[in-house]
Amino acid sequence: MFVEMKTITVKPGTSHLVVENFQGKNAMADMDGFIDKQIYVRSRNKEEEKVIIVIRWESEETYKAWKKSPIHVAGHREKREKPEYIIDFANETFTEVSSSAIV
Repeated sequence: MFVEMKTITVKPGTSHLVVENFQGKNAMADMDGFIDKQIYVRSRNKEEEKVIIVIRWESEETYKAWKKSPIHVAGHREKREKPEYIIDFANETFTEVSSSAIV
């Protein structure tokens, strides 16, 4: 399994805007190898809110196919400007390690 984790820090009271953008079914869900997507919000901090989006793929190859797909590329071309409510953005990827490999 391969996991992409997006961590988006936003101004107070704006996490719902990020959630709305990632919620619901989209073209990603129709891609081969897509497993699921989970969204988490931390809004207890008065200075900022944080949204974490965890997207699971069957493999790194299926993730890369999504990133290179015309629909993904076109979607990011349309959203060139970073919204003013976003303070910080981090994107990380992880490969699952089987429990038998952990010593």
